[in-house]
Amino acid sequence: MKIAHISDIHYSKSWMFLRDLFQRCLAMVNEEKPDVVVITGDVTDFGLVAEFEGVHRALEELAAPYFIVPGNHDARHEGYKKFEQFFGDRFFARHHAGYTFVGIDSSEPDIDEGHVGREQLRWLEDHLSPRAIVFLHHHLVPIPNTGRERNVLVDAGGVLKMLVAHGVPLVLSGHKHVPWVWNLNGTAVSTAGTAPCERTGAFQSFNLIEIEG
Repeated sequence: MKIAHISDIHYSKSWMFLRDLFQRCLAMVNEEKPDVVVITGDVTDFGLVAEFEGVHRALEELAAPYFIVPGNHDARHEGYKKFEQFFGDRFFARHHAGYTFVGIDSSEPDIDEGHVGREQLRWLEDHLSPRAIVFLHHHLVPIPNTGRERNVLVDAGGVLKMLVAHGVPLVLSGHKHVPWVWNLNGTAVSTAGTAPCERTGAFQSFNLIEIEG
C-alpha cells in the first residue's frame, strides 16, 4: 500500500498560492503511482465557490482515487456547505485495498481551532480497528518549530486515547504546514507540510507513506 498525503493547498488567487508548483505536485504524485491519495483539508483559502471549483477541477488530474476532508479555511463563509457540494461527506469511513479509511471533520465555521466533538467521537469508535487509517485536518500532537499551540485540536486527548485503544496504526493530519512524525504507543501520527502554498517556514512538500505486511 502506497499513500500520497497532501495537505493545505490553499487554492486561491492570492500570491501565496503557487499554481505552477501545485501542478508539479500533482504530476509528481501521479509519477509515484500511489494506491490512494489522502488530502487533509484547507484545500481553499477562504471557502469561496470559485476556489472550490478551481481545486476540484485540478484534483481531477490525479490518477489514483482520493479521500478528502475539510480544514478550518474550508469552513469559512459557510464553506463547509460548499465542500459538501463539491466533495461530498465531510466525515466518512470507506474501505479500500484491505483498509478502512476514516475521515474526520475537525473544522468549525469561521474558527481556526479544531474540534471533533462527542457525537462524531461516538461515530468514530464504531469504525476503528488495527486496519483503520484515520485522517483529519488539525494536528493531534504539537509540531516542533511552529510556535504556540493556539489552534490545536481542543479534544485531542480523547481522540488519541480512542485511537491507541483500538490499535489504529496510522493517523494523517495537516494544518501546521510543517511535516513531522510522532510514534505514540504504536500509532504513527504523521503531519504533512504544504505543497503549493507560501505559508511555510522552510519548504513546500507532500508525504509518501508505504505500508508493508
